[in-house]
Formats: sequence, structure tokens, C-alpha cells
Amino acid sequence: MHTLSKASGKNLALTRGAYLLLVLIASYGVIWALTGCAGGALFRLGLARSEAVIFSSLLGFLLYPVIAITALAVRRPLRFWVVLALVSALLAMLGRSWGAR
Repeated sequence: MHTLSKASGKNLALTRGAYLLLVLIASYGVIWALTGCAGGALFRLGLARSEAVIFSSLLGFLLYPVIAITALAVRRPLRFWVVLALVSALLAMLGRSWGAR
């Protein structure tokens, strides 16, 4: 009986660790798409390329922990990740179209 509870505790820790790793990697992907899109949009709006990159990178540094913490605290994580995946795909497509000159 004691062995079973120990194994389930290890499994729970492994599951939580895997979810945390998934949150960190997926949040990075969302921020990557957001940063690229924001940099392209700011450059198109007339900002110098270097300033657009710095501003969009700072925006990414601010929003990365917000997205990661929200992903860990949300009650329905699947819905949250579906919405984030759709938004990041849209932002990646916009960023690619703006970057193709």
C-alpha cells in the first residue's frame, strides 16, 4: 500500500513537471510570434528597425511571465491553449507577410 502511494506521487510530480515544461515552451512560442509581428508592425509604422526590435523585445519580456502564470492558473487549460495557438498562428502569418519585402 505504501509503495502504491509513493509511485502515484512520483507520477504526479512527473506530470506536473511535464506540464510546466510544456507551459514554458508554448509560452515562448506565443511570445516569439508576438514579438515578430509587433516588430514588423512597428517598422511598418515608421519606427527605425532597431527601435522596433528593441520595443517588441521588451514587450515580449513583459508578457512572457504573464502568459506563463496565466497558463498555470487558468481553470480550463485546453481552451486557453487553443486560443493562444490560434492567436499565435495568426500573428506568425501577419509577421511573415509584413517581413516579406
